[in-house]
Amino acid sequence: MGSAYWGELRTHWRPLLAATMGLGFGIGLSAYTMGLFAPKLIAEFGWPKSQFALLGSFGLLMLIAQPITGRLTDRFGVRAVSAVGVLAGPSAYIAFAMQPGSIRAFFAIAVLQIMVGTLTTSPVYTRIVAERFERARGLAFSIVMTGPPLVGAVIAPLLGRFIESEGWRNGYLLMGGVTMIFGLIAVLMTPPHIGVHQDADMPVEPKRGYGVIMRNPAFWVLIVGMILVNIPQGLLSSQLKLVLMDSGAQSQTATWLISVFAIGVMVGRFACGLSLDRMEPHLVAALTLSMPAIGMILMASPFDSTIVLALSVAMMGLAQGAEGDIAAYLVSRRFGLSVFSLVMGLVGASIAGGAALGSLTLSYTLRLWGSYAPFLMIGACVTIMGAALFLTLGHGSRKMEAVRT
Repeated sequence: MGSAYWGELRTHWRPLLAATMGLGFGIGLSAYTMGLFAPKLIAEFGWPKSQFALLGSFGLLMLIAQPITGRLTDRFGVRAVSAVGVLAGPSAYIAFAMQPGSIRAFFAIAVLQIMVGTLTTSPVYTRIVAERFERARGLAFSIVMTGPPLVGAVIAPLLGRFIESEGWRNGYLLMGGVTMIFGLIAVLMTPPHIGVHQDADMPVEPKRGYGVIMRNPAFWVLIVGMILVNIPQGLLSSQLKLVLMDSGAQSQTATWLISVFAIGVMVGRFACGLSLDRMEPHLVAALTLSMPAIGMILMASPFDSTIVLALSVAMMGLAQGAEGDIAAYLVSRRFGLSVFSLVMGLVGASIAGGAALGSLTLSYTLRLWGSYAPFLMIGACVTIMGAALFLTLGHGSRKMEAVRT
């Protein structure tokens, strides 16, 4: 665990930095910035909160987009796929800035952002870690997954002040420019051969690859577990500032608390990554993924002081940080490298599916009760159920052999 462990990080720091930056300025950043625009849009255009909550349901598109992205990455490599996403991604931010105030137009642009932005998600960038790291794989995944919350923690308060002074339209334009600049730097830093194989494992026959994946019991644990623990996701992205303000926080305090959430994600990532390299991964998964339940129960409680709200979002952030590490680590250990991005795409689709299901549930509960508390309690229950599923992975940890043609 000594010099060899840290030596991997010293040897492969450049592609690791490229992956971290690419993921940090990809579509994942919107989870930490979308909520900053929500109050302005709702106030200016009079959109109902229950209708705006449907935005999270568009993650259902990931059910199609993520597996396709994974397959493209397995076939053409990280650099080619991410370059397309980085160059096309800012068009969505420009469209958001120019939209006339129709929520239908806003939703249509959100669909565009998801379809293009999928090319800058974890199935693409985590492939670098899966190829280059063995001993320090858990920590390396943590570093890469820290990209979005790290960037979010820095940008959220700055963007919040920028929106207050310059308006939400200019805020979207700023996001488009920033994501393109740093995304292109990441593309240029990525070695062109990452993900492009000439060995016996590649290319993989698609039908055969899907068949072997589906017959692996660990795959279904990952899919169902990730769906359940991600049902509260609709609350943690576009709705988080609204929830905090509904709990009594002032606008600026709510923005600061979003930064606390982002910091919690970063801490959770590193703690989980180091634990995965040293402990049984199924135990790490069950413990960390159950933590948001405590945060949601606290947030639903009548105790709405700033310190309680900060503790709530911090606990939810800690688990949010662990989630990405756990998924990537389990996929890399249980499945062959030749189908890594494909499996990550399918797991990513389940994550998006869970978030979309949660957004629909949130919209329904808001219409019924006009409060976020019922959804918070529902989210706590399903989160515990999903986390408990990962305990079953302790029974038989045989790695699936790489699929060969």
